[in-house]
Amino acid sequence: MMAPEDAFRLLADGLGKAGTPQAFDHLVERLSTILDGEHVLIGKLLSDSASIRTVAFWSKGSFQPTSVYALAGTPCEHVLNDQICKFSDGVRQRFPDDVMLQELGVESYIGIPLRAPQGHLVGLLAVLSSHPLELAAYASEVLRIAATQAGAEMARRAEEEKRRSSDYRIQQLIYWDSVTGLPNRRYFMERLEEACEQARLRDNNLGLLYLDLQRFRQINDTQGHELGDLILAEIAGRLGAQAEPGEFVARLGGDEFMVLLTDTRPAAMAHAIERYRNSLTAPIQLSERSFSISASVGAALFPRDADNAQSLFQHASIALNHAKRDSSRTRFFTATMADELHQYELLQLRFSEALAKGKLTLAFQPQFSLKTGKLTGAEALCRWHDEILGHVSPGTFIPLAEEQGLICALGEWVLEAACQQLMAWERQGKPFPGRLSVNVSAQQMDDPRLAEHIQRIATRIAPGKLGLELTESGLMRNPEQTVRITRALCKAGFSLAIDDFGTGYSSLSYLKRFAADTLKIDMSFVQDMLKSSHDHAIVSTIIAMAQTLGMLTVAEGVEAAEQAEALRALGCTGVQGFHFGRPVDGDTFAELWL
Repeated sequence: MMAPEDAFRLLADGLGKAGTPQAFDHLVERLSTILDGEHVLIGKLLSDSASIRTVAFWSKGSFQPTSVYALAGTPCEHVLNDQICKFSDGVRQRFPDDVMLQELGVESYIGIPLRAPQGHLVGLLAVLSSHPLELAAYASEVLRIAATQAGAEMARRAEEEKRRSSDYRIQQLIYWDSVTGLPNRRYFMERLEEACEQARLRDNNLGLLYLDLQRFRQINDTQGHELGDLILAEIAGRLGAQAEPGEFVARLGGDEFMVLLTDTRPAAMAHAIERYRNSLTAPIQLSERSFSISASVGAALFPRDADNAQSLFQHASIALNHAKRDSSRTRFFTATMADELHQYELLQLRFSEALAKGKLTLAFQPQFSLKTGKLTGAEALCRWHDEILGHVSPGTFIPLAEEQGLICALGEWVLEAACQQLMAWERQGKPFPGRLSVNVSAQQMDDPRLAEHIQRIATRIAPGKLGLELTESGLMRNPEQTVRITRALCKAGFSLAIDDFGTGYSSLSYLKRFAADTLKIDMSFVQDMLKSSHDHAIVSTIIAMAQTLGMLTVAEGVEAAEQAEALRALGCTGVQGFHFGRPVDGDTFAELWL
């Protein structure tokens, strides 16, 4: 039997590895020697409280693999309810269902619970032997000290594991996108900074691809965000599968993705763009539905296009904006793009200010009856003359308003200004005959309460004096809602015309349901109808269809008497164009035609 001083010296050596990965292994090996136990184990109590996992197991001179040990029907089950549990002999017969006892041929068992410094149970320490254990007087103190230190070490490890797990979750939230599993914007920008530094040191090129999904937002809005997330996850998987060595894919947010290409060239970037774009070619099958998604791509090269990460990112973004407006849907950054962006940003700023401060104006183009030659109405057209930019075409600022989400505000301003002009003409004693038509944008038609808004604005105007023009393509964005809105406006007394007819894709079945009374024939057909049999046939067909449906027709862009005569012969009811009158301001219009 070991002398007490030797036992405690050996115990101190066994506890000397506390705080290291080998702490438990070192302790069980020393306890085996001190207590003359063939088998010594330390087990961690698992969260189910019904089993332990061995964290150190010394058996007959060697360490055993980690294993999970069920507590029910074992002496260890008793340990967790006592300070110390001792079976000097016959333990195998007492617990016949304990597989470990049977396999090891154990006859004696001593166990002691392990507690954290705060007092809660974390595991147990057990000494087992194939012969009866006759412990020296100091053995209980050895076990107590060993158990105290082992409990503290196990609690320390649990806290460390908890902290690491928490840190990992924080890292996941900070650096990874929860929807797609791809690196997020923050991770990507840090990686881009590092990549630019490495490329600068090694004199390498770096490529950046900025991808924006087409049609995704429409799908997300109509089908719901849950399905949208599934589509994003599928797209992320496809893009990630395309990544070759040296390529890094991330999701920036929304429907935007980035690909970083290290040590590349423009030709290799073009091939990479084709690769990633082709991965989206096959339709995405979800919920027994098929979704086709494509992407616009902007590309920039370091250091040719930018000398730092932020500039490279910005220039790829600029290239993407151009790609969205390009038929190829792909653009590489050029220096002129930056100048164009500056001009575009200035245009945005000036237009927002002009709309907010009432610096826009209206011009009015007359409409006449082909049968009587009398004035039947006019179209209100928005005009903008800027102090810095000069005259800005509606073909420029109206798409700008749509992109900036200002088109509804612009539409309301035009409607209010048109109503003010009608009242001004009345006050001047020059009442306006027929109807004054105002254009309604496709985005305005997305508002289910549009009819209410229009009626509120036009409260002081007789409904028959105000007409609304809606483009054919705008009507078909949400046909059923359009039917409800147009019928409500018709019931309130407003007249409705379908503008640019023949350029869209309206269904005849819907055309009958829309509460419109006029078809406006697009000027592209009118201008060439005398020299193009194809355009002449289209104009003739539109007029015949309107007559069948009991609708009026107004031909736009009439610039010659021959065109007017041909339209009269076909049965067109109204005309509008430079041959009859150019758009003018309200006072000039009153002088000329009222």
